[in-house]
Amino acid sequence: MQTFSRRVAEEVLKVLGSDDVKVLDQCNCLNYTYVLINTRLGEFLGIAYTPTEDLRAGEIGVEPRVEELPELVTNLDSLVRALGVALINAISHYLVVREGLRLSQGDLKSEILKYVRPNCTACFVGSITPVAEALRGGCTVYQLERRSDLRHDSYPDIDAPLIIPNCDLLVITGSAIVNNTIDQLLALRKGNAITVLSGPTAAAYPPVLHDLGIDVVGSSLVRDPRVIVQLLKLGAGYRLLDKRGLLFKYVSTKTTQWVRYSS
Repeated sequence: MQTFSRRVAEEVLKVLGSDDVKVLDQCNCLNYTYVLINTRLGEFLGIAYTPTEDLRAGEIGVEPRVEELPELVTNLDSLVRALGVALINAISHYLVVREGLRLSQGDLKSEILKYVRPNCTACFVGSITPVAEALRGGCTVYQLERRSDLRHDSYPDIDAPLIIPNCDLLVITGSAIVNNTIDQLLALRKGNAITVLSGPTAAAYPPVLHDLGIDVVGSSLVRDPRVIVQLLKLGAGYRLLDKRGLLFKYVSTKTTQWVRYSS
């Protein structure tokens, strides 16, 4: 089956071509999984959500290899999938630099507000509460969350078939790629729904994501790989990385003009 994650992996490898990429280090840390790579343009770090809610006694010692990327992201073990997505994101950062791709530094909340229309309905899949709250008043807003400890006023994600087909705006966190729910979520969309992929896990090469039907990507690239590696090993999460200015947050769309990214 050609899942969304496998298609992303295969397309990123096509763009990479014959360039030599070596995996230097990897770890399934408490909050985020990382993969550090070396390329002819230096080191790049990719991070992805660590699916702690799906932990099991899985495979031990699976080291991510570039040539096995499609198999990594479709592995039955969620921790292996997280390594695969982190590797995609590391390679994608390299491709952004290699291709001179222009990424616009921006705020996802401001971008999403552009799509609010009278009587619209929006669904947020994953914990993006600040952005969801910004839409209330202009939109009917639903939130879906897998983890009961993060659910609060959200609905469990098993209610997705009752909500998503009625939505004009669908915002999905990148963790859906890791936990293997993104295909079901995308299949539930109504035809003209604006689809947004968000969060640091959603840092795959943006042109690939747009070609696969994602209208807006709001993600981030890491500024200092070695510093972030040490922080992740100590249990750091997104807020700490952002607070320390270690993330370049960008918004990519099919229609807006990009500005050049500078590290």
